[in-house]
Amino acid sequence: MIGTILAGLVVAASMSTPPAASDAAPSPLAVRLDEIRGRFDLPALAGFAMKGGEIIAIEAVGVRARGEEAVVTIDDRWHLGSCGKAMSATVLDRLVDRGDLAWDTTIGDVFGGQDEILAAWHDVTLRRLVQHRSGLPEDRQDPVIALRMMSLETPLPDQRLELVRLALSKPPVESDGSKMRYSNFGYAIAAAMAERRTGRDWESMCRELLFEPLRMLSTDFGAPGSMESIDQPRGHRGGVPIPPSRFADNPPAISAAGTIHATMADWSRFLSAHLDAARGEPGAFDAARLQALQRPPAGGDYASGWMVLRRGWAPGPILTHNGTNTLWFAVVWMSPARDWVMAAITNEGGPNAAQACDAVIGILMDELRRLEQAEASPPPEKVETGSGSK
Repeated sequence: MIGTILAGLVVAASMSTPPAASDAAPSPLAVRLDEIRGRFDLPALAGFAMKGGEIIAIEAVGVRARGEEAVVTIDDRWHLGSCGKAMSATVLDRLVDRGDLAWDTTIGDVFGGQDEILAAWHDVTLRRLVQHRSGLPEDRQDPVIALRMMSLETPLPDQRLELVRLALSKPPVESDGSKMRYSNFGYAIAAAMAERRTGRDWESMCRELLFEPLRMLSTDFGAPGSMESIDQPRGHRGGVPIPPSRFADNPPAISAAGTIHATMADWSRFLSAHLDAARGEPGAFDAARLQALQRPPAGGDYASGWMVLRRGWAPGPILTHNGTNTLWFAVVWMSPARDWVMAAITNEGGPNAAQACDAVIGILMDELRRLEQAEASPPPEKVETGSGSK
């Protein structure tokens, strides 16, 4: 859902990850993913499915950059876009839990002394910011702020303060929180509130409170990889690979809205923590607190970094989100009742990327159904051999 780039403006789960083998025949899952990748003309495509806290299917096909030979692997790092919003909400909740903030802390409580911030914003709470009910307009209605953020070279907390001043110098669309309007700036403002209260930068808080506890050791911010070599997948715009740089992602000032990249294994550790909580099972973090993040306000379907939907293939609520910075696309679907997680990613944005990832989710759902059917089938009758004499 994040797309403001210049083009448009628990304990970690045990996982069985099959080793890469260049001389082995592709797996049936890889063959199916590669057919989808070719049909939608994408450089690379990847996905994984989880059940019972374990990855039961994982594959990556294609190349890291069009025109190059370097192939993607299941250990590569992928840009998650707005799928990182659930991570940001989780970090904020950890700050709330230890008393640095409260979910009813208001913009006025933290930034009331800033002359540029209109008084109409003072009563907006931290919770309303992460539920997109702050009164901020949708980002695409005001791309100028994102463009201005791109040119800043000051420390990130200072950049976020500048964003706060710019975004809150205009009156809210409405002041009662009755409307949901998707705003990346709301998450950036929430991160700025956390920085003001703690005196620390947002990125270091994410590492301390989320990445390190979940052993997400390959997770970081911005476009993955280096300029010097094609050591990680590169995002693509219009079929052209974009080397990692400040212009290969959204402005760093809105990292809380979605500039995280991660391996599929790292992402699965975070998703496993939320799945455990949704199922009421012990995990890395307090289940009741994460469940609160997964509940939307009355009459809404957006919680705190999660869309909460119903679908015929699963009893009970489903948690989902997608994300794109226009150079990548990622999507996740989680069914607590079925103990399922399915995620798909590609290193290109646009409608083809979304459709391809949806197709991958369907294939991963087939894998999970086959697993359930195999588990439900009675074991074969044991056949005795030999004379039976003693």
